[in-house]
Amino acid sequence: MSALDRAASIDDLRRLAARRLPRFVMSYLEGGSGDGATVRRNVEAFRRYTFTPRVLGGPAPVDTASELFGQTFDLPFGISAVGSCGVYRRHADEMLADVAKAANIPFILSGTANASVETIARRAPDHTWYQLYGAREPDLTDAMVGRAAAAGVRVLVFTVDYQVAPRSDVSVRTGVSLALGPTLQAIPRLAMDALSHPAWTAEFVRHGGAPKLAGWEAYAPPNSSAGQIARVFGARWLGPQTWRDVARLRALWPGALVIKGVVHPEDAARAFEEGADAVTVSNHGGNKLDRMPATLESLIAVRSAVGPKRKLFFDGGLRRGSDIVTAAALGADFCFTGRATVYGVSAGGVPGAARAVTILREELAYCLAMIGRPGMKALGPDIFFSAVTAE
Repeated sequence: MSALDRAASIDDLRRLAARRLPRFVMSYLEGGSGDGATVRRNVEAFRRYTFTPRVLGGPAPVDTASELFGQTFDLPFGISAVGSCGVYRRHADEMLADVAKAANIPFILSGTANASVETIARRAPDHTWYQLYGAREPDLTDAMVGRAAAAGVRVLVFTVDYQVAPRSDVSVRTGVSLALGPTLQAIPRLAMDALSHPAWTAEFVRHGGAPKLAGWEAYAPPNSSAGQIARVFGARWLGPQTWRDVARLRALWPGALVIKGVVHPEDAARAFEEGADAVTVSNHGGNKLDRMPATLESLIAVRSAVGPKRKLFFDGGLRRGSDIVTAAALGADFCFTGRATVYGVSAGGVPGAARAVTILREELAYCLAMIGRPGMKALGPDIFFSAVTAE
C-alpha cells in the first residue's frame, strides 16, 4: 500500500506534501497574509460546532448531488482557484482539471494559473470555471472575459477582494514570490532548501525552472520567458475595481456570474442587485488580511442579510467532510476547497488530488449518515448541539 493510499485525512496529505516541497514553497502555500492568523481562524472555526445526530430514521441512501446553473454535480464541493499551482507540481492545473472531470465537480481555473483557459477548457469542458482578476486596463479585463467565453466556459468567477497586490510575511521573509520569482540575495539560501527536497527540485530543473503564467503569455511579447511574462503580469495585474466594473462585466458575460471575495452583508446584497447569479463568501483563504473573521462567521452574517433564496458559495478552511456539512447547515449552497486538493496534487499528482477528493467525499457521506440526514438538502441549524439545548 502506498503512502497516498494510507492517507486517511487531508492533514495526512498535507504532511506528505511538506515532505516533497521545499520549506519556502510549503510556507507560501500555508502562510497566508501577515502572521497567518486568518488562515488558522478559518480552520479552527469549524471546531466550535458539534452535531446532535438523529436515530431510527430507517435506512436511506445518502444523496450528495448538487445542482448549479442547470448542471448536476456529484458532490456539494468543488476545487477552488489557486494561483501559480505549477510551482507545487508541474502541470498541476491540468491535473486538478482532470480530477474534477472524473469526480464530476467544478474546477475554478485561477486568473494567475500556469495553464491557459483554452487548455483547461479543452480538457474539462463541462467542469471548468474561470476566475477573473480585474486588470489595470479595462480593455485587458474584457479581453480575458472574451477568451473565457470563446473557450466555452460557462461560469465566470470575478474575484474582487484584492485592490492591491497581496503582502505576505512569508514572501518578505523568504525573499521569493511564486509568481515573480526570488530576489538575488535569497537564491543561495533557497538553493540549499531545494536540494534537501530532491524530488521537487529534479522536476523543477528538468522542466527548465519556474513555469510560465500561461494565462498571461498572450499579453507578453512573442517567445517571452517565464520571467518576462511574470514582469508583464506584475505591471498589468490588479487595477482598482468598482461596482461599475461589475455592471460592465454583467453586460459583457453571457453565462453565470459569481462574485467572489465578499464578507460584508451589504456588499453581498449589492452584488445580487448588480446581477450576480451567486456570491462566494471568502477571505481569500486567509491571504487577504490577518485580522479578519473566519469565513464561516462571515457566511452566517451574509446569509442572514440576503435571505434563504440567494445562492451563496463558501470558500475557506475546509479540511474535513464534516466541515462541508457545517458550512451547508449554516447557509452555504456549495463549497470550494483550495489547499486540500493542492496538498494532494503536491504530494502525488493526479492520484494525490483524487485521494483528497475521495477523502472529503467519504467523510461527507459518513457524517451525513451518522447524523441521520439523507442529503445536503436536509441540513439546517437544527443539526447543531446548541440548537437542541436551546429548545
